[in-house]
Amino acid sequence: MDLKSNINNVKDRIREAAARAGRDPDEIRLVAVSKRVQAVRVVEALNSGIDTFGENYAQELRDKRKIVEVSSDSYVYWHFIGKLQKNKVKYIVGAVELIHSLDSVSVAREIDKKAQNMGTKAAVLVEVNTGGEETKGGVGSTMLESFLEEISKLKSLEIKGLMTMPPYFDDPERSRPYFRELRELRDRFKSEYPGLRELSMGMSGDFEVAIEEGATIVRVGTSIFGPRD
Repeated sequence: MDLKSNINNVKDRIREAAARAGRDPDEIRLVAVSKRVQAVRVVEALNSGIDTFGENYAQELRDKRKIVEVSSDSYVYWHFIGKLQKNKVKYIVGAVELIHSLDSVSVAREIDKKAQNMGTKAAVLVEVNTGGEETKGGVGSTMLESFLEEISKLKSLEIKGLMTMPPYFDDPERSRPYFRELRELRDRFKSEYPGLRELSMGMSGDFEVAIEEGATIVRVGTSIFGPRD
């Protein structure tokens, strides 16, 4: 299928998953993962009904953003979804609507410092390592309470929710417990942190299950742009 057909297919699947869960599909935001996708393809997606793109690498985001935003009259929202290092924060704060992958107090402080200097606030999600995998980033589930307490002291940081990447499974049903755990963690802490609303979970292989478990943001790349090298 062509790019526009892929986008329409993903949107249809989002609507169907939301219907199964008795949810309003308008509650679910689609982020097209555009890492290693050429700017011209991002512009094509933008002109085909996508307005939010997720990038994994700070300098790729910086360079691609310049090209895309002068190539279309449509407004573009950028999200940063990759591992963020302190020395890359300068490229991200002020350039993205939302950072999905915060899992370090030192990086949180750097984001806060940069946002303060710019006279703005930085919206973040805390990445939670629900699978306990050593090869993945994220705060451990048992450490989330203390992590939230620490970063909530930072005045230029807005904690908007949680994000997770479960272990990879061929069967998306096996991801369900990890998505459910993230939702339960959000619900546990949202009375203390009222801004904690978003759940960024689910990718091309399992976003429908994530929606059934409460995802408010899904990050879909391959099902839109096809496989990348």
